[in-house]
Amino acid sequence: MGPTTPVSDSSTGLLRTVLVLDAAVFFGAALLNFGLKVPLGFTTLRFADSIWQAGTGEAVIGAALLAAGLTRGRRLSWVALVMSVLGIAIGLTSERVQGAARDLHALMVPLAVLVLALLLVAGRRNRRQSAADRAASTAEAK
Repeated sequence: MGPTTPVSDSSTGLLRTVLVLDAAVFFGAALLNFGLKVPLGFTTLRFADSIWQAGTGEAVIGAALLAAGLTRGRRLSWVALVMSVLGIAIGLTSERVQGAARDLHALMVPLAVLVLALLLVAGRRNRRQSAADRAASTAEAK
């Protein structure tokens, strides 16, 4: 089970979609932390306190999530999940993260929980498939 061992096929589509969506949220947060202002007609979406260091971290996490979603690597998916959980925890415990930034971090929590659930389901299916493959190989050898 190397670093690019793909997750089970039945869970791959949904997991890949959620990883890419999660990456997009992190990239969006990074851009907002770099000072991006998004006009929404009657208001402008922006972070009151742009923190470029947080933006850099979010860009790195977004890249890891995107790479995990594109490669279907199980280990990379776990690493990206751990990175995102740590980033979310840091963001939610920081006093500087307020308003829209806090709301965006709160949105990241259910995405991380969903990634965790999908990785656990995929891991269980992979273990069952591996056991079935071993049993079939043993039966053929006899």
